[in-house]
Amino acid sequence: MDHFYRSDNIEIFKKWVYYQIMQYPQIQLEVQDYTFQLLYKNKIACFNMWDNGIVEEIVKENDETIFYLHFQFYNFMYATDLFKRMLDKLLEEITVKEKSILLCCSSGLTTGYFANRVNQFCKLNQLPYTVDAMGVDELISIDKKYEMILLAPQIQYQMKRLKETIKESLFAVVDPATFATYDCAKLIQFVEKHLKGE
Repeated sequence: MDHFYRSDNIEIFKKWVYYQIMQYPQIQLEVQDYTFQLLYKNKIACFNMWDNGIVEEIVKENDETIFYLHFQFYNFMYATDLFKRMLDKLLEEITVKEKSILLCCSSGLTTGYFANRVNQFCKLNQLPYTVDAMGVDELISIDKKYEMILLAPQIQYQMKRLKETIKESLFAVVDPATFATYDCAKLIQFVEKHLKGE
């Protein structure tokens, strides 16, 4: 792009962006100098267009960055495509329902540590699982519905009794090697196979 026309083209592009946003009444727009801030549900998008032709696009959800691009403005087709991608991410709806899993051992201490690690793993990998932990004696009085209850290998002998008492949940025993090494990826693979009925 010719540097002589750059500032004019930047202003034209800013106006195009503004009119694109105005097509979405559900988006709240705040304009400050070089920045358009777009608010939609629990997401915030910032579109920055600097005088030197650098464009920066950020989408955050609950203060976590979920989309980030910066690029040099050279042509409209390239810039409009990238703006539309940012807008798509802002308006994207997450429809995956989170599944609750319960890890159970004799006292809940070992599974409590493992549950924390699995929850961190799921958050980092954007997996739809939350994992709780408790001791087997507390299990009889649970009032929360779990998609799956995982027993530590050392209490697998209690499976029959627990299945008779808590009938609406799926039970399984965690593989000893997975449990002993706190292998989060293998545990999630195990859960997914069982939930699919494999």
